[in-house]
Amino acid sequence: VEERRRGTLERLLTTRLSVSEIFAGKYLSFVARGFIQSLILLALSYAVFQMFTPLSFLACLLIALIFSAAATAVGMIIAALAKSEDGATWTGVVFTMVMVMLGGTFFEIPETGFLATLSKISLNTYANNAFYTVITGGGSLADTGHNLLVLAGVAIIGLVLSRWLFKAVRGRQ
Repeated sequence: VEERRRGTLERLLTTRLSVSEIFAGKYLSFVARGFIQSLILLALSYAVFQMFTPLSFLACLLIALIFSAAATAVGMIIAALAKSEDGATWTGVVFTMVMVMLGGTFFEIPETGFLATLSKISLNTYANNAFYTVITGGGSLADTGHNLLVLAGVAIIGLVLSRWLFKAVRGRQ
């Protein structure tokens, strides 16, 4: 399997595509994959629980797209820094678990105190706050502006940083 993967990258690098185009293709494919997974989950929750209006459903799709872009950018940073595929995988697993636990995915984070401050480093905090505002809080996308700006900022900065890190590694262009 490792040989096949190495061969795929070598074949991609021999095409007319630049490294940046290959990088962008990988990024966009993972964003699309995360968005499609979110779309399926949101559609199922709409069908089963009927907790959305059509407008809030569309707002949730936009939140999911921006969150997927931010999470993918962080994943690309991890991939650029990792020395091996196993290293990237386990770093991603640990990172995901920390983000989930600090982000209020499984339990509510208090609004004040050390845990509330620590939760600000989690992408899940911003995504969960945005989803909560739109789904149960009766808010609109405008009410989630701060959360969406943080996620979009992480997506943009993470993408630029990961591309720079990928380029900075010896032997890559």
